[in-house]
Amino acid sequence: MANNENEESKTPDKDISEEQENQINIKLDDESTTKEDEFEKNKEEFMKKTKKNPLKKILLILVAFLISLLLIGLILYFTGFFEQKNEEAAKIENNTQVTTQTQPVVEEYKFDLKDINSKKLNDQLASLTNKNLNEEKQEELERIENEKKLIDEEKKREEEALKAHEENLLKEQEALKEKKAELEKEKAELELLRQEALKIKSELQANQNSSVDLNNELQNQNNEEPKPDIIENENIEKENKINENNGFLKFINVAKIKGVLYKKYLDSVVAINPNVILCRDDKNRIELYYGPFNSDNERTELLNKLIDNNFEQAYELEFTQEEFNNRCNY
Repeated sequence: MANNENEESKTPDKDISEEQENQINIKLDDESTTKEDEFEKNKEEFMKKTKKNPLKKILLILVAFLISLLLIGLILYFTGFFEQKNEEAAKIENNTQVTTQTQPVVEEYKFDLKDINSKKLNDQLASLTNKNLNEEKQEELERIENEKKLIDEEKKREEEALKAHEENLLKEQEALKEKKAELEKEKAELELLRQEALKIKSELQANQNSSVDLNNELQNQNNEEPKPDIIENENIEKENKINENNGFLKFINVAKIKGVLYKKYLDSVVAINPNVILCRDDKNRIELYYGPFNSDNERTELLNKLIDNNFEQAYELEFTQEEFNNRCNY
């Protein structure tokens, strides 16, 4: 219905515009005819005048040209050439006005609480809150997972560090065990050497006792021999008394042992002369001595014998009874 009314309202406007255009065209035709008559009259007069004066002729030509342009413009104006664009713009404006008029009138909506569907609204609110809760829960779960990952990584690093520390401790314990075993082995070897040294010392003491007995027997035999021998013994006793008065004892240093004293080496020394004494120097190193000697001749003979048997480091020395006790009677 609204469209039909609009069409009916448009038809009388169109009829009115057509009548106006016809009237304007009639007026333009009348004016154009009168102006053409005037133009012809003016032209005839102009032709007459131009014959008289050439300058006026040129001016009149220019004026005629301008007048013709003016007439053409007027003709175009009255024919509606310039009004077509205005009519098109007016038509567009009319169409816009018609369209705006034809738009339905929006009635104002009156809000009523009764029209609200509380159940639906509650469902929507619940879904929104659930969605928010789910998002928050998801974020919380992600945060907890990230924290758990960080804790697991830290725990893993600590376990690796602890494992490496335990491995180092085990290695150190094994090294200590090996060192302890070596020390126990050395201790056992030293104990064996000590026992062997004590055994050798006891053997040497026994040999010394036997040598003393032999010396006593020899002295007894010498006492039974003729007087020349007695004179010789008296000389030896004098030398011993002189040595005793000097306070020094005569020895031969066979060797200094920096490490372990092996039985094979000791046997080679005892084979030359069983009167061997085991002593220690200030640095607790083992020393092998022969002595004490009663005479220089006896000591010199034994030293030469040692050198002949490749004990080239042997040498003669003398020290006091106190020094002998400190070195050898320990």
